[in-house]
Amino acid sequence: MSARYAKLLFITGMVFVLTSCSLFGGGSDKKKEEKEKKETKAQGKKEDNSIINQELKKQYEMYNEIIQYKWQQEEKLNKQSEERYKKLKEESEKSQQSKSDKKESSDKSKKKTEDSNGSSS
Repeated sequence: MSARYAKLLFITGMVFVLTSCSLFGGGSDKKKEEKEKKETKAQGKKEDNSIINQELKKQYEMYNEIIQYKWQQEEKLNKQSEERYKKLKEESEKSQQSKSDKKESSDKSKKKTEDSNGSSS
């Protein structure tokens, strides 16, 4: 009976040892695999983030280029409108001068006719 008791005790001890190893220390390979999976996922996320960041940077640069282009176009339009305004102003001044010159000449001619009419009366 002592042999049976010893075998039973030995088997119980081995079961206890194997169970405790699998629960506490035997799963270290699984833990390593899980850590590796987490690390690969983290690296994948970093790569995804870097790709997203690159795309965002490209879009931001494109946005800035568009804003700069619009600004340049507005400057061109402002310059053109200023030039048109100056030309129109010069033309209106010229036309006013020519009108005033015509009035002066017509006034002078009227005075001459009045003078000639007045002296003959």
